[in-house]
Amino acid sequence: MGAVTALVFHRRLLKGRGDDVSNVLDISKMSRVSLQSICRELIRYSWHNLPTECQVPKDQAILPSLPVELLTQLQIRVVAFQESDVYNIDRARCMGTLHFRNQGSCNDCVWVQAGSEEMYGALRGCLPAKLVALFTIRDYIRENAVRWVAALQILSAVNSGFSFDIHGLVAVRMREDAREFTIVNVGTIHGLAHLIPVGAWSCLLTSQIYLRMFNNVH
Repeated sequence: MGAVTALVFHRRLLKGRGDDVSNVLDISKMSRVSLQSICRELIRYSWHNLPTECQVPKDQAILPSLPVELLTQLQIRVVAFQESDVYNIDRARCMGTLHFRNQGSCNDCVWVQAGSEEMYGALRGCLPAKLVALFTIRDYIRENAVRWVAALQILSAVNSGFSFDIHGLVAVRMREDAREFTIVNVGTIHGLAHLIPVGAWSCLLTSQIYLRMFNNVH
């Protein structure tokens, strides 16, 4: 691990600079995700989130060398249940293929705002997602501007996001579409998501969700 880097974005803090990563090509090698997929999702993210004059270049000869900085931890301030000025800190780790504490790689699951509150039933627009990478993108035109983003594997809600009567939990599962991940602003990530695997699905473990999220779901 290199020197510690910290970036703050709307109650989010990015920390822990990854070694030997300086551009998009390096992220592809680190995450073992194809360069083509990363470039495609960066262009998609840029198209939907950045002003026209600030969008990343679509030239496949330029995009792999676009400067980035890889981070390994996202800290999120979460308002405590029934409090207005008390915060808990969620620490979401994203190590890619790196080992964490001499064990396997650690890539946590998080809550991401994936739609409006009317979507996904009891989840109110939120979906759990597995972190693939945390990184910054330096603005291609204005070099002093930096975008803080996360690559996520977003899960899909089973039963339209409503809980099952048999166990009272909301079930989610991996998407069946061809997209390997989605790139989003870190500001759309709300906190850690706790899942328990059940066959082909993963059920939300309500007893470990922060009380505020539990209250939202139920």
